[in-house]
Amino acid sequence: MEMNKFTLLTIFSVIYIVALIIIYYSKERIRTKETTIYKTILFTNLFGLVCQSLCRVVSSNYDKIDPLFSNFVLKTFLVYFLIFGAILLIYIVAISGNNNEKSIQRIAIIYGILGIAVYFLPVSLHIDLENDIMYSYGMAVNYSYIVGGLTSIILVVMLVLEMKKVSKKKLLPLLLYLIFSGVAIIIQRLNPDFMLICYVETFLCFVMYFTIENPDIRMLNEMYKNKELMEQGYEDRYNFLFEMTQEARGPLVNINGLSNTLRMEDNPKKIKDGLLTLNNMVRQLDFSINNILNISSLDVQKIKVVDNKYDLAKLCYDLEVRVKQEIKPTVTFNLTMPKQLPVLYGDYMKIRQILYSLLINACKNTENGSINMKVNLIEKYDVARLIFNISDTGMGMSIEKINDILSSTGSLEQSEIDNLEKKEFNVKVCQKVVKIMGGNLMIKSNIGEGTEVILTIDQRVYHEKDNSLLNKYENTISNYRKVLIVSQNKDKLPIIKKKLTDNHITYSNLYYGADAIDRIKSGKKFDFILVDDEMKEMTGFMTLKGMNEIEDFNVPVIVMLKEDKDHIKDRYLEDGFSDYLLLDNLDSELDRIIDKY
Repeated sequence: MEMNKFTLLTIFSVIYIVALIIIYYSKERIRTKETTIYKTILFTNLFGLVCQSLCRVVSSNYDKIDPLFSNFVLKTFLVYFLIFGAILLIYIVAISGNNNEKSIQRIAIIYGILGIAVYFLPVSLHIDLENDIMYSYGMAVNYSYIVGGLTSIILVVMLVLEMKKVSKKKLLPLLLYLIFSGVAIIIQRLNPDFMLICYVETFLCFVMYFTIENPDIRMLNEMYKNKELMEQGYEDRYNFLFEMTQEARGPLVNINGLSNTLRMEDNPKKIKDGLLTLNNMVRQLDFSINNILNISSLDVQKIKVVDNKYDLAKLCYDLEVRVKQEIKPTVTFNLTMPKQLPVLYGDYMKIRQILYSLLINACKNTENGSINMKVNLIEKYDVARLIFNISDTGMGMSIEKINDILSSTGSLEQSEIDNLEKKEFNVKVCQKVVKIMGGNLMIKSNIGEGTEVILTIDQRVYHEKDNSLLNKYENTISNYRKVLIVSQNKDKLPIIKKKLTDNHITYSNLYYGADAIDRIKSGKKFDFILVDDEMKEMTGFMTLKGMNEIEDFNVPVIVMLKEDKDHIKDRYLEDGFSDYLLLDNLDSELDRIIDKY
């Protein structure tokens, strides 16, 4: 009856350890010393369970099996215990971080010799068929108990020595193993037929599965891919901003130089031409600052809703193919754009038509050299500002012609409307269409020096359902409270940020109310929002008003007030703020707000 119980327990243990191995190998893992040793422990335990079953078979059929084979099986089972103990010692050395390869080699050699010695020691079988009791005894068994006991003592010493270096989570399974194996050995010495050690070792494998450093390759690949995309995006934006800085610096230097020259000039015609040039430079500078870099003007609500989804990269590649068919053999075409471009919503047919027209105009005016098209973008939440820069080494154009083109605004004439269906139209029509679409056009050129055309237009960003692992489990893995700070107060911001950090609260800091409203519109969730009452461009009340217009907005908004507004703080509650925070008593006020919200 006892044999049947142990046989059933062995079968369940084998099934369990096999299932654990299958689960472990079901995902690709990072190969480290720790994971390699854990895999060895799994297979060693499976080997031990098989040996234990063979020992039962050998003992039950001792009169039918060759004694040499029986002894080999019994001794191999004893050697298994020594091997398992050696692997645990190697595991502790490995997770201690010492990278002591020599220690691991010594353990392997010593226990290899100790294991071989078992095969030279005698072992006997005690068989009581009447009471169904079977166990081995003799010098080999006693020797194994002694070596096993010494191994346990060494394990305890190593656990104590490495306790400060190794995570307690990793040491817990070994501590449990020592306790349960000690109890199992005592029971086994009192009842030699009770073979419990293998089951304790199976339990160890189970507990270690939840403590082993076992990174999921899929998750790491997702994180690495995201990291690479972010780095590429940073590089593209850094390079773009560097170029725009240089673009702005050039007109400033020229304006300064030309203004100094005009002060000394007496010729009215030269003064008139100089003022015209000066006006053109100012316009270029204004375009760079306000129509490209000023992201506060980016607002999805200002964009005309055209629900045509399109791939910006594909649109640019298609243009490249078409233009290369049009250019002269002596002219080269170069397309430069970021590695990652978003999918957008908008009137892509008109954008493609405008770009194609500008490129064909460059082809017509360029006999030799190159035509270059650069694509950049500034993305903010649900909207992206596209910046197309088309330059050529052609004949160029006069300031008068540039002014004539850029002054072409207003509604389209009937003849121009009729031409919209054509594959291209002239630059003046391009300017009108761009303005109607809410975009802007800038032309930089001099006779004989080529032409540069810059087109900016805002488009809505198309957001696909994000199934990435990090986003899927964002709410699960991010348990910190989140706060949005809307303030330009550089004196108080460091204090607020430190206070939030000390209380394990993550924060985002924006300087402008319009940006904060867009941040909420983008779907970002916050536990509460701190808004400074006095800010440039948009006050705290205007920011609150904009947030309240967002559908389903119900986040507490706390206004930050200076000392001189202490006496009217209740009025802000009447205006709709959830609470107020007095900046002259910042530390205690922050404590109150954090505890309340």
